Amino acid sequence: MIESCLDTGGAVAFWTAAAFTDRDRLRTGLLPLSLDAFVPDPRPPASVLKDALEEALGGSRVLIRPLADRDGFTVVKEERGKHANAYATALVARVRDAALATVEYDPFDDRAAAVNAAFRRHAGRIPAAQLSACLVKVVESLGGTRLRPTGAVYWVPGPKLDAWAAVARAVEAASDGRPSAVYLIRHRLDADAVRAVRDAVVGEVQAATARIADDVAAGDLGPRALETRRQQAHDLRDKVLLYEDLLSVGLAELHRAVDAADQAAATATLLLAAQPAAAAVGV
Repeated sequence: MIESCLDTGGAVAFWTAAAFTDRDRLRTGLLPLSLDAFVPDPRPPASVLKDALEEALGGSRVLIRPLADRDGFTVVKEERGKHANAYATALVARVRDAALATVEYDPFDDRAAAVNAAFRRHAGRIPAAQLSACLVKVVESLGGTRLRPTGAVYWVPGPKLDAWAAVARAVEAASDGRPSAVYLIRHRLDADAVRAVRDAVVGEVQAATARIADDVAAGDLGPRALETRRQQAHDLRDKVLLYEDLLSVGLAELHRAVDAADQAAATATLLLAAQPAAAAVGV
């Protein structure tokens, strides 16, 4: 992890994810922080097989195309000609048993050993996109927010910086191949910093409450989904209170937005619960 050390109340966080991260090492690193629940689940065998085929057999003139059932792939060799290109199937690999993650080949030859070895390596790996999604969830669990609407740059509150630094060390230690780099730039909460963080959390909460309102207004949510939306509203309310305390600012407009979203979900829940009773009496 690379960081600058200042006496601060928060930090800007961003990262460059390695192409692959060892899943077990990442879980081991996050377990003492009680953050291991954010580690992605193992990937489906077919997804692992594709990466294994690309590693073992890939090349500039090799195409790997999925089968119709999405349980395997055809390895196709391309021969370029002056007037047309020719394509020939070199190998078909299919996941035979998803539970056991075994692969069958047609034809079965010495290429199978190379693909199987690559398959075992990739089965324990997390791709860069999944690692980034994991880190975003960790930032959110620590009370952080995204400084840009599209993500990529985040802010972590001062009281959670030690936890985030430990996460960064775990991520970098779990890199498989080219290392990941997690950056942490500590800063003082001066007026400019407060403005940037305030605007970021306002944008985040307003967007989240709008999504809740739109979901409820669509009218197709069941009781469990409505309860989930209410829980989301409650979590947003906690976040607003946290940032009022961290930044020493009032966020009354966000309280109103959260209350409106929560009330919409609560009203929809009551209306949904009344429907069977109304139908029973012929209303």
